[in-house]
Amino acid sequence: MLFMAVQPSFAQPSGPCEQAAFSAVVSEASAALATMNEDNKKAFQAKLASLKAREGWTDGEYAAKATPFVKDPTTASLDEGNKSLLDKVPQLGGGANLEAGVASGSDLTGKRCAMLEELRGLMAKVVENTKAKWAHMLAKLDTALEVSRQAKAATGQ
Repeated sequence: MLFMAVQPSFAQPSGPCEQAAFSAVVSEASAALATMNEDNKKAFQAKLASLKAREGWTDGEYAAKATPFVKDPTTASLDEGNKSLLDKVPQLGGGANLEAGVASGSDLTGKRCAMLEELRGLMAKVVENTKAKWAHMLAKLDTALEVSRQAKAATGQ
C-alpha cells in the first residue's frame, strides 16, 4: 500500500538542541504527512469512484454513500488522537511555551534536548495515526469493492 512508503527520520540533532532542530522535526513531519495524504487521497478517490460506478450511485447519492468510508468511530478516534497530540506541542517542557523555553539563554541544553525528543515522539505518533487512518479507510473500501464484486458475480451482472 502507498502509506507504508513514508518513513520520516524526524531530524536527529547533530549538536545542541537548537531552534533549527525543532523546526526541522515539524517540517519533516509536515512533509511526510503531505506526501502520505496526497498519495493515499488519489488511491482512495480511485477506489471510491470504482465503488460508485459498480454500485450505480447517482451523483446525488454519492456524498451520503461515501461518508461512512471517511467518517466512523475509528477515524474519529484517530483524528481526536492527533488533535490531542498536537495540542501538547505548545505545552512541551512542563507547560512552558516551546519557543520561550528553547530561546531562553539559561542552561537549558538538557531541557531543550528532552523537549526535542518529546516533539519528535509526538510528531512520529501523528504520522503513525495518520497511516492507521488511511489503512483503515482503504481497507474498508477494499472490503466494499470485494463484496460488491461478489454480489455482482452471484447475480450474473
